[in-house]
Order: sequence, then structure tokens, then C-alpha cells
Amino acid sequence: TAATVASGIGAYAITRGRLAASANYALTYRSADLTITPRALTVTADALSRIYGDANPALTYRVGGLGLVNGDTLTGGLTTSAAATSGIGAYAITQGSLAASPNYALTYRGADLSITPRALTVTADALSRIYGDANPALTYRVGGMGLVNGDTLIGGLATSAAATSDIGAYAITRGSLAASANYALTYRGADLTITPRALTVTADALSRVYGAVNPALTYRVGGLGLVNGDVLTGGLTTDATSASDVGSYAIVQGSLAASSNYTLTYRGADLSITPRALTATADALSRIYGDANPALTYTVGGLGLVNGDTLTGALTTAATVASGIGAYAITRGS
Repeated sequence: TAATVASGIGAYAITRGRLAASANYALTYRSADLTITPRALTVTADALSRIYGDANPALTYRVGGLGLVNGDTLTGGLTTSAAATSGIGAYAITQGSLAASPNYALTYRGADLSITPRALTVTADALSRIYGDANPALTYRVGGMGLVNGDTLIGGLATSAAATSDIGAYAITRGSLAASANYALTYRGADLTITPRALTVTADALSRVYGAVNPALTYRVGGLGLVNGDVLTGGLTTDATSASDVGSYAIVQGSLAASSNYTLTYRGADLSITPRALTATADALSRIYGDANPALTYTVGGLGLVNGDTLTGALTTAATVASGIGAYAITRGS
């Protein structure tokens, strides 16, 4: 027959060829055909996977059945409906344009391309603010394999810290922040640290008269000020008492304090004690010529003497026993 290993499918005549009998026979030959049928061939797609947002891998397959022979090859290729923007799930790998010549009976066995979630990390930024201020915007950085296809996160981070929260570290939690099902989101938290509020207390410079009681020791609050209805406790002090002499006496912080939510800076001042106004009014006196001078007396006025203080020395006059009649000034003397 003309059929060879490389012959395509079809019917090939089987001829007498060299078949012969001896001369004792009258041989009649009746021919037939050798029929070449298609070769059974299976193509089995490889099950594949890729991450959401990545390009599809090469769609590969295994050739089975009786296999390819005679240097034959398949033409075309497999296909799938999965695109770079396709969401997670299983997408059939179909035969597409993959084909063999008519010499083969090709059986295709499909598989799936599985798209898996894309690894995404969200790392909260560590933040800080001053006690009493509003929380800053809770920000974060996106890492891992990142967002693709114009996707965005929805929602936002959260913290339990409020404007009235005390100093300390407050966890920044994931809150409502979320990605679509196409992502496997891993959250890495951080803290919002509330730091003390700067507060200045400036004592008021005060004065009083010697012998008087101390005035209320007052002050002005500055810096960033008190918030949340907070008040200072305690009060300022000074060493000055009602018996203290004239001079300057420091007004110190004493027991004045703020809560630990504040960093208090104290700026002192002085309580100045000024001299007490005092008048000594000589008494108008008279005597007879030739007599001794009477005691030179006086009355104390103005704000008067305090603290058991007394005047020292005495008044004087130029009049003597021998002085003639007339008016003689009584002077302060000593």
C-alpha cells in the first residue's frame, strides 16, 4: 500500500505488490483498502491562579491520549474571560482557537483560572495632639501589593480619644476602613498620643500698706489656657505678714497646681509693702511767764500705729523759763 506512518487519514488501496504463486496456479487478486482513522488526542488545560489586578499567566496545557506524531503541533491557544480588572473567583479556561489537524480527534478537558485576593496592608500613622485640642485627621499608608484598577478604600480609622480625654496613648483602630472583597486587608495600628497642654500662671504684682492684711494673691492664666471646664487648685503664697516691714516679698507658686493634663509654668511677682501714713499733731499749749515748760504732747493720726509700734524721741521748743511772753513753735525735735 502507498500508506506510510506519515500518511493522513483516508483510504489507501492495498495492491498485489510482489504477492505471487507458482506457475501451477492461475492467481486472481481482489484488492481492499487500508483506512487511516484520526488519532485520539486529549488536551487538558492546567488549573492556574493569579492575584487580583495582575496579568493573566500563560494558559498552559498537557497533551495526552495517543499524543502528537510525525512532528505535528497544535495551532492557536486557550482563552479565558478573566481580565486584569476581573474580580476574585474562578474563570473557565476554554479551548479557544487551540486546534489539531484533521488527522486527530481532539478532546478538550478544561480547567479554571482562579483569581485570588490581592494582599493589602494599611498602616496607621502615629499621631499626637495637645490635651483639649480636636483630634487630627487619622491618616494611614497603603502598602503590600497596593490598590489597583482605580480601587479606593472606604470608611475611616477611629480612636476612643475625645477632646476631653486625658493625656496618654489611645489606640487608632481600623474603624470602618475597608477594601472590596478583591483584597485581603491587613491592618497595622498605631497610637494617638495626647500630650500636656502648656499653661502659664503669672502672678499679679501687688502692694499694701505696712500693717494691713495681705490682699488676695491673684494671677493671670496664659499659654494655651484652661479647657474642658478645668480649674487650678490651691493658691499662691508669700512670706509677708501684717507685721512684715516695708519692702518687696516674693509671691511664690505655693500650692497652686493644675492636673497632669497641663504643663504649668509659673511666673512670679512681688508683694510690695509701702510705709504707713502717720501724722503727729502737736498739741497747742500755754504757760505763764517764768514757769517751766509743760510736757510737749501730741496726738497720733493718719493710719495710726500698728503692731505695738511706738514713736521714739520727743517734741521740742525754743521757749525756756526765761523766755518772754509770746508764741514759740513746738517743733518735731527728735
